[in-house]
Amino acid sequence: MVDLARRQIGLFLGILLSVSAVVIALIIYTMTMEKLKQIATLKLIGAPDRTIIGLIVQQALILGATGWGIGLTLVLVVKDYFPRRVVLEPFNVMVLAGIIFAVCIVASGLGVRAAMKVDPPTALGG
Repeated sequence: MVDLARRQIGLFLGILLSVSAVVIALIIYTMTMEKLKQIATLKLIGAPDRTIIGLIVQQALILGATGWGIGLTLVLVVKDYFPRRVVLEPFNVMVLAGIIFAVCIVASGLGVRAAMKVDPPTALGG
């Protein structure tokens, strides 16, 4: 019985991580598409690709860290109101932070790909 519950929770977590990765990827992609002219300007003035990639990955990590912080705060506030006792160990919190970090890095790939394809003359209206 416990093994079945553990597998169900694991499957649920896998689905949640997949959905959150897709959501983060779409948000970062949309934000990148809105800033293509600025990215083209950066390329035009000679900014290295590494800098542009860093900006996009940084946005994804800030998005993930904000979500992790809000989620952790919410769990700490409402855990006493659950019908069963909820134990939140610091190790689990840090593992989740690492997983979110990895998901954000992977999810930012779509935005990075779009930014690398932009042509610098786009900044001049061409």
